[in-house]
Amino acid sequence: MLEIKNVKIGDGQPKMCVPITGKTTEEIAEQANRAKQSIAEIVEWRADLFSESQEIDDMMETLEMIAGILPEKILLFTFRSVEEGGNWPVSLKMYHDLCLAAASTQMIDLIDIEFGKVEFLGRKFVQDLKIQGVKIIMSSHDYDQTPEDATMIYRIGVMNQFGADIGKIAAMPHSLEDVLRMMNIVSKSRAFNQLPIATISMGDLGKVSRITGEITGSVLTFGSLEDAQTSAPGQIPIEELQFILETLHLKKD
Repeated sequence: MLEIKNVKIGDGQPKMCVPITGKTTEEIAEQANRAKQSIAEIVEWRADLFSESQEIDDMMETLEMIAGILPEKILLFTFRSVEEGGNWPVSLKMYHDLCLAAASTQMIDLIDIEFGKVEFLGRKFVQDLKIQGVKIIMSSHDYDQTPEDATMIYRIGVMNQFGADIGKIAAMPHSLEDVLRMMNIVSKSRAFNQLPIATISMGDLGKVSRITGEITGSVLTFGSLEDAQTSAPGQIPIEELQFILETLHLKKD
C-alpha cells in the first residue's frame, strides 16, 4: 500500500484519476479547475497533449500553474510517447530531461514513466527521480493486443526490480477472454511480488476492468472529465465512475 496526501492507494476501492487533456494553457486551466471540484483523488496532466510549446521551461511553467490550482489533489505528471499512445515523438534524452525537470520542481506527487523507456535509461534514471521525492508509476501500454499472461507478469516483475511504486499494465482486448485475463493478472502476479498494480483493459470491451478493481486488486482507475478528451479509449466520465464504484463497493460486516 502507498499513502500520499492521506490517500491510501491499494486499500479498498481503486483510487480515481482524472486526466487533464487540454492543448492550450487556457484549456488546461479550465480543466484543472473542474478537476479540483471533482471527486477524483488523483489528477493527471498529460503533458504530451500540450500544443503551445515543446520547450521544457514552458511546460514547467504550465505545471506550476496546474499545481497552484490543485494543492489538495495528488498530482500525476505524464508524458506519453507516440509508441505508447502519446501525441508527439520524443527522443530518449528529451524524455529523460523532461521527467527529471518535472520531478525536480517538487510540485508533483507521482510521475508516470514508461517501462519501455526505463529499459533503455536504466536504474539510475529511476533513482534520480526518486531522490526528488516523487513516487513512480511504471507503465506499459499495448494498443494492438493483450500480451500473454507470462509477458505481463514478467513486465510487472521487472517494474518491481527497477523500483516502481506502482506498476501499470494497459492493453487492448480482442475478446472477452483477453479482458478476463487482464482482470486476473494482479492475482497471478502476487505469487511473485507485492507491487501495487493498476490493470486496464482498454476500449468498450474492456470497460468492465475499470470498475472492478476492488475485486481484482487493481489499485487505480482512470475516468474522464465531462466533455473533455479522454486520454485512453474506454474511459468512463468520472461522476458515473464514482457511482458504479460505490454500487460495487464491498461492504464490511
